[in-house]
Amino acid sequence: MKRENFVVHIVDPDQAIADGLATLLGTYGIDVLSYPDAESFLEFWLPQRTCNCCLIAEAELPGLSGPALLRELRELHVEIPVLLLVSTSTPELIEVARRSSHIGVVEKPCLDESLISRVKRLRAGSLTSQRNASS
Repeated sequence: MKRENFVVHIVDPDQAIADGLATLLGTYGIDVLSYPDAESFLEFWLPQRTCNCCLIAEAELPGLSGPALLRELRELHVEIPVLLLVSTSTPELIEVARRSSHIGVVEKPCLDESLISRVKRLRAGSLTSQRNASS
């Protein structure tokens, strides 16, 4: 069985932010794919449903919003780790994150070190799960 590299999927309509995150993560050897909206992410990712990845999504997306994307993934029984980027946390977003061990809320602006630390933890957890599944 071929092992896949860990990939961070970034969903953000602001190309400059997506590029900045890709550059930041790339300096740590993390592969990144970015999408301008949730629909583009779902169209690309759902047919493959790769599990060695995580999703960083802006909460305020055009079309399908970040919270709506989370609901869509839950309805499809997808448990991809998600970091939701928010300008301000709302009780609804905090509750969504609290209900799932796979969702974290990150308030903007966030420190690069904090974001990298969270992604590295998600990557480590994904690699551990992958090793356990192949044993």
